[in-house]
Amino acid sequence: MKLKITILAALILLSSSFAIADDYSKDELEIIELNRWVPLVLKEAGFEAYTELFHPDYTNWYMQGEEGILTTREQFLGGVRGWFEDGNYANFSEVQPISIDILGDVAYFRHIQEEHFVHPDGSQSMFKGYFASIMKKHEGKWTFYRTSFSELYRGEYPRTP
Repeated sequence: MKLKITILAALILLSSSFAIADDYSKDELEIIELNRWVPLVLKEAGFEAYTELFHPDYTNWYMQGEEGILTTREQFLGGVRGWFEDGNYANFSEVQPISIDILGDVAYFRHIQEEHFVHPDGSQSMFKGYFASIMKKHEGKWTFYRTSFSELYRGEYPRTP
């Protein structure tokens, strides 16, 4: 009897995950997965693979304080390179889509993202934020064109009360 209940529960979970996937088009799924994958690619595929995810005209706006911080592609990638070469990397990424609108080769994607990081001393940290991003196809692939984000949480992981 327990086996039947376990199998039934597994089937319900599987069918609900397929129902969620069925709600998105192929392009939408690619964009969602690209956003989930981006923090993990450094450790899994290296810095060069990471750079290929960003459009040549990419900019990032960290919406903090009165004006925020706007960085060019070169500035952004330079900061990431230094952080990664120092021994930092992501080991978890989760995306919660809010909305996604695709207009030809451009997409507007709003989501909440949580990322976990491992540092050279073995400590771990976490980031969670709101994102509003414009994705743009470049050479046939979705790339990050404009990203804007604000923090919900940045600090220790696991979170301490």
